[in-house]
Amino acid sequence: MRRIHAVLAASSFVVALVVACGTDGDSVFSGDGNGDGGDQSSGSPPGFSPGEGGVDLDGQASPIAITPADQTLTYVSGQPAPTLKFEAKIIATGQVVPAAFTIDRGEIGSIGLASGVFTASGAVGGKARVTATWNGTAASTSVRVKLSVVENGVTAIPDAGADGGGAGGNGGVGGDGPGGAVDATTIGVLKGTALPDADLGLLYPYDGTVWPRGILAPLLMWKAGTSYDALLIEIKENNFTYTGTFTSNALPFKNHPIPQQAWKQMLTSNEGEEVTVSLTFAKGAAAYGPLEVKWKVASAPLKGVVYYNSYGTRLAKNYPGAKPDDSKFGGATLAIRGGSTDPTLVAGGDGDATYCRVCHSVAANGSKLITQRDTGDKRLFSTYDLKTGGETPMTPEGGDRLNTNKYSWPAIYPDGTMFLGDSSAAEGSHDTPNQLYQMISGPDAGAPTAVAMNGWPAGLRAAFPAFSPDGKHLAFTMYAGPAGADRKTLGTMTFDKATNTFGPLTEVHRPTAPNTALYPAFLPTNDGIVFHVETRYNTRDYGGTRSDQDTSAPPNADQGARAELWWVNVPSAGKPAQATRLERLNGNGYLPTGPNAHDNDAELNYEPTVNPVPSGGYAWVVFTSRRLYGNVATMNPFHSDPRYFDLTKDPTTKKLWVAAIDLNAAPGTDPSHPAFYLPAQELLAGNSRGYWVVDPCKSDNDDCETGDECCGGFCRPNASGKLVCSNVVPVCAQEFEKCTTSADCCNAPSLQCINGRCATPAPK
Repeated sequence: MRRIHAVLAASSFVVALVVACGTDGDSVFSGDGNGDGGDQSSGSPPGFSPGEGGVDLDGQASPIAITPADQTLTYVSGQPAPTLKFEAKIIATGQVVPAAFTIDRGEIGSIGLASGVFTASGAVGGKARVTATWNGTAASTSVRVKLSVVENGVTAIPDAGADGGGAGGNGGVGGDGPGGAVDATTIGVLKGTALPDADLGLLYPYDGTVWPRGILAPLLMWKAGTSYDALLIEIKENNFTYTGTFTSNALPFKNHPIPQQAWKQMLTSNEGEEVTVSLTFAKGAAAYGPLEVKWKVASAPLKGVVYYNSYGTRLAKNYPGAKPDDSKFGGATLAIRGGSTDPTLVAGGDGDATYCRVCHSVAANGSKLITQRDTGDKRLFSTYDLKTGGETPMTPEGGDRLNTNKYSWPAIYPDGTMFLGDSSAAEGSHDTPNQLYQMISGPDAGAPTAVAMNGWPAGLRAAFPAFSPDGKHLAFTMYAGPAGADRKTLGTMTFDKATNTFGPLTEVHRPTAPNTALYPAFLPTNDGIVFHVETRYNTRDYGGTRSDQDTSAPPNADQGARAELWWVNVPSAGKPAQATRLERLNGNGYLPTGPNAHDNDAELNYEPTVNPVPSGGYAWVVFTSRRLYGNVATMNPFHSDPRYFDLTKDPTTKKLWVAAIDLNAAPGTDPSHPAFYLPAQELLAGNSRGYWVVDPCKSDNDDCETGDECCGGFCRPNASGKLVCSNVVPVCAQEFEKCTTSADCCNAPSLQCINGRCATPAPK
C-alpha cells in the first residue's frame, strides 16, 4: 500500500557505501554551521577507550573509533548548512586511517565516502548513525541534527477548491489559505506578552490527537470575539522548532494552515515525544493568547486506500435536481490514496441513475469491491476488480430482483474470493437468510454461485456482517432468528474457510434500550471489534444515518439518526466481552458546540471500518461523522442532500474522519484518541461509509515502498539498489513485510507479527 496524503513514506535502504535513503515522510494517505562539531556537550576527548570503538567482522572489539563522537548540530533556516568532519583513528595510537564512511539516514544529511565530512540536509531533524569501515573492522557514532525554522508569510497559492482546482479545498483540507508576511513591529507584538481573551478558543485540531506520518497538514481553526490582524504559529519538539508569522488571510480571520513543508519536517523529525503547538494573535499593539495543544506522532505512515460513498461529487453526475440551479449531481464510489491531494473516481459516471454507484463493501486485500448500481428500483449490484478497474454486473438469482437484496452490505472474505450477503432491511424488505457466494468477475459472469454453509444457525439473519482480517471470525447484528436476535445485539461466530463451517453463535454486546449495535469492524489484531451504537433512530431506515426525511422543511430535515462508536473484545478464555464507549474518539466532553443542531456532536459518529494493517503502534479507524469541522463546515448535521440544500458553497458536515486506537488494549478501557478530518476528500460533497483496505498487491520486480504492497510479501533492493517486490524470504522481515510468527520479524519484540505483517505493537 501507499501512504495516504494523507498517506505514505519511503522506505530506507543503503545506497553503495555513501548514503542511505531514509523515510522522508513526503506525502499527499511529506545548526550553527560553524563546522566545528556544533554542540560539544557529549564530549570529544583527545584519547580513546575501547568502548568507543565498534566491532570487527568477527564480532571482536574494534581497534578503531570515530571522532568526534555523538555530536549535535543545529540547522537554522536561512543560514548555511552546518558541516562536521569525522575521522577514524586507531584507538591505541590515535593514528588517522583512510576509512570509508556511511550514514544510515540519508534524509538527515550526507557524508563523504572518503572525506568523512557530514553535511546536514535541512530537510529533517533527528539522530543518524555514522559508520566507518577500515581493514575489515568497523566503528560507529551518532550525529543529531536539530532544525530551527523561521518563516514570515507564505506565497499565496490558488484556492484548490475553486472551479477547475482540486476538490479537497486549500491544501486538501479547506480554509482560506496562507497569510502574507508580517512587519517587524507586529512580529515584536506577537512575541511579546500576550493578554487573555475569554472569547478565543481553538476549534480544530483537537488536543491529544495522534497524527500518522505522511499525512497532509491540518487546518488550524479558532473562534474569536476579535478579528485579529496577524498570527504566530510555534511548534516545538526535540529535533524541530518552527516559528511562523502570518497576516490575516481573510475577514474575519478564523483559520490558517500549517505550511506543508514545516508540517512534513515536524512529522519526520519526531522520535515519539510530545509535540507542543501554540497560537498567538495580534490586534494593533496588543497580543492575545496563546492557544496551546499537545499532539503525538506515530512512528509510521498510514497505509492503504479508503473507498467511500460520495453524494454530490463533482466527479460523476447522474442525478438531477441539485440546488441552486437543478443541475446534476453525482452518486459514486471514490478513493483516497497516496500521491494525490484529491479523491479519484472508482465506480460511477456521468449519465442517468444507472451510472450511480454508492452503497459498497471492499475486500481487505483490496482486490474486489461490490457496489449498488441504481436503475430506479435500487436492487442491482456490480463487482469491481480493483486491480484492473473492470466492472461485472451481478445478475439477480433466478431473475428475481428482490433476491439481489442479499448482495447489499456484504461481508467480503479478506482475500476477495467469496462474500456473505447481508440479511437486514437496509435495502428493502426481505426475510431471506444470509447466503455465502463465490465472487464473480468477467463480462458474462451472471449470478453469483451459492456456496454451501455448514453450522449456520437455523433462521439466523445477520445484519451488516464483517469478517475479521484473518478470516476466522464473523461479526454482525443479530437481526432475526435464534433466541436473542432482536435487531439490536452484536454477535460473532468463528469461521473455517477450508470447510465453510461457522462456529457457535456468541452474543458479545446487548445495548440498553433503545440503542442498537450496528456496523461492526474488526481491529487488525482480530481480537477486538469497533462498532456504532445508534442512540436515536431516524424513523425511516434500519441502520440509516441520515435525517428523518429528505426535505428542506423542518423539523424532519433538521434531525436524524444519532450514534457513537464503541469497541468490544472478542471473548476468549478468561476474557469475557466488555463493550466500552470510545469517548476520546467520539469527542465527548471537548468537541465544540454551535448552532444548527450541533449541541452534542459526540453522538454524530457512524459506520466505522478499520485499516487491516496497523501502523506506528496503532490501529486506524475511519468513520462517518456529522460533527462540526471547525468553522469550515458548520451546516445543520443532517443537511446533506444536494436536492434540498445548496452544497455548492457551504460544505455539509457529512465527512470522513480518522482516529488512532492503541493496539492490544485491555478490555473495558478506552484505547482511542481524538479524531482528525481525513484530508483530500471532496469538501463540497457529503461523504460516508469509508472502507479502509490495502492496495491490490504488486507482482515481483514491480516498484514498491514497503512489503505490504507486494504479492510476495517483501520489498527489497535489487542489484541496482531500487526497491522492488520479491517473494524471496529474507533472514528477517521488516515492518509491513510478511510474517508467520513474531520470530520472523527483525528486531523482535520491537516488531511483532500482527495479522500476518510485522508491525510495531505499541507506540514508540
